Amino acid sequence: MRALPVLLLSAVLGAGAVGAVVKLSPASPPWASHDDWTHRHAGPDSGRVAILLDALGKTDPVVCELLGDQIGNFWSGGERGGVGRFAGTSASLQVTKDSIGGRITDARAIERLVAELSSPNACVRRVASKMLGNSAIAPARLNALLSDASPLVREAAAHAAGDGEVHDVLATLEKGLDDRIPAVAAMNAWAIGEIEDHASVPVLLKGMHGPDPKVRLASIWSLGQIEDARAVADVIGSLRDADPNIRAMSADVLGKFEQPSAIAPLERALGDADARVRVAAAGSLGSLSAASSAAALGRALDDPEIEVQRAAAEALGDLDELHEAPQGLTRALASKDAELRHRAAQALAEIADPATTAALVGLLSDADRDLRKNAVEALGHIGTDAAVKGLTRALSDKDPEVRKAAVEALGETKDHG
Repeated sequence: MRALPVLLLSAVLGAGAVGAVVKLSPASPPWASHDDWTHRHAGPDSGRVAILLDALGKTDPVVCELLGDQIGNFWSGGERGGVGRFAGTSASLQVTKDSIGGRITDARAIERLVAELSSPNACVRRVASKMLGNSAIAPARLNALLSDASPLVREAAAHAAGDGEVHDVLATLEKGLDDRIPAVAAMNAWAIGEIEDHASVPVLLKGMHGPDPKVRLASIWSLGQIEDARAVADVIGSLRDADPNIRAMSADVLGKFEQPSAIAPLERALGDADARVRVAAAGSLGSLSAASSAAALGRALDDPEIEVQRAAAEALGDLDELHEAPQGLTRALASKDAELRHRAAQALAEIADPATTAALVGLLSDADRDLRKNAVEALGHIGTDAAVKGLTRALSDKDPEVRKAAVEALGETKDHG
């Protein structure tokens, strides 16, 4: 998931669900998957769970949220014999730390986690639900929690179901989309998306047309997770929603469906009044990769917002069979924004339009080494006599990486010749 929809969904789910959609990529060892790691490490016992939750309840809320984000991820140094850890770190501490991310089977620990689902502290509630999702709790028990009288418990139980991707509670989650508390209904919608069952598409389509923006947004996000073509027409319709958050999410998820019918609506969305929508639309057009979108994306290079310009430049480089670069890409090479210059140069390398040769040769004098390397790669793809002259000049570049890239690019031009 891109950062934009993560922020949008976090905002509408509320403080109690801040971590629901944020799954940090674990620094995993190359020889183990996350599931393998989890099953190789026994989870914490009830005493450790109590210590952890009590400590989180007493600490600063920001510290609690940061720690909560990390629970369940791989721990740095745990799989490499201690390489990278301070010398004073004991082996027993590492074992205890690893247990926090392991699967919890201790019945008393599970009961403590269940009890914390009604905690008045939103962060403690979230951490408890996250750990409960990685436990041996019986599906029947989790189903009962999803129907609890307390909305705090229902929301946290839905979080646990989604975080643990518990398929056996899917019917209860679907029923929960009609919960009278919008935050609970939205969490149920999010959890359904985490489980990714195509059978849930009809209920999510109903959810995205409901009255509450939280539920609608979470339903659209979940439809994007499932990637079922049946949702495309409804999501396209949401590009006209009055809520810019809904429009931005819709524009983002349309890139996941790989349906040509979304191309024209997304091109129109590049003119949306909200910059977030325009950024998401550009990114999705890049994902759909239709060369016919080049003109619309080229116009987006003149957008007043730099984030939109960057997204458009990157998307142009992702289009299939595009051999003529919009003029805005070469203009972007002179931008004051370094990120835009890089994305434009990378796009030009992918497009390999001979008409851009002079602009690319001009980059060979740029102070930025990476830009010079991008220019070299682009010239190698173009391969004309003028491009070869530029590459020959790059053989004398002050940076060895650029010189190496020039040698490789010249070899590429000979192969093509």
